[in-house]
Amino acid sequence: MRIIVNADDFGSSVDTVTATVDCFKAGLLTSASIMVGMPRTEDALEFAREHPEYSYGVHLQFVGDGSERPVSEPHLVPGLVNDGGYLLPTNVMRLRALLRRVPVEQIEREVIAQVNAVKSNGVAVSHVDSHRHLHKYAPFRKALRRVLPRLGIKRVRNVQDIYLRRPTRSPTYWIGPIWRRALMRSFMTTDHFYMPTSAHDPDWHQLASRLPDGQTLEVGVHPGYDQEWCNNERLSLAPFVSAARGAGHTFVSWNAI
Repeated sequence: MRIIVNADDFGSSVDTVTATVDCFKAGLLTSASIMVGMPRTEDALEFAREHPEYSYGVHLQFVGDGSERPVSEPHLVPGLVNDGGYLLPTNVMRLRALLRRVPVEQIEREVIAQVNAVKSNGVAVSHVDSHRHLHKYAPFRKALRRVLPRLGIKRVRNVQDIYLRRPTRSPTYWIGPIWRRALMRSFMTTDHFYMPTSAHDPDWHQLASRLPDGQTLEVGVHPGYDQEWCNNERLSLAPFVSAARGAGHTFVSWNAI
């Protein structure tokens, strides 16, 4: 199997940037997704410019925790923000997306703004994914289908389908196959996707012994030092990579998909 190991949230904080760079230097990552408009976005862009041997996506952000704003002027994307111009909470946006009450044209505008913010800084964009996986919902898929060809991007993250244990309380576990088929019809993507955070797997390095041959997999991680769950993901990377290599799997960037 060909495996991409992608670090999400690249640029979101000093801790995330430091841990992600350390993991790159240790040979534990092949890719990272850059967040635009965050406190350390410039640091992430600088590393990406200096290390073109890896691939870099845009970690599209359509939701926030009360302090995040869109890259577009808020009055141009009123369906994505509250009265103060801040991005809406995750559960609010998910409900609106499920009900198809998110303006597709405004999503398009924000995707263009975020992608161009990375490209204009001299970083080639290999793929897109999204914070809290909003891109799997119908309005966001439609926007990506319309706008990504204009931006020269073909690759989009898939929906999680690999688990070490059955997360029967997760909506994605049940609805995910429908979203996966929709994404795979429209975009280039991996055969499989796994994220230990979504699966709540503390010992996820065991995944390496359960992978089939001859397909592609993206593993999405959130390296860090300060938060326990991010630190656990960082610490699990080395045993996972070692075990996967020992089992004959290879590691590639998004550019190989």
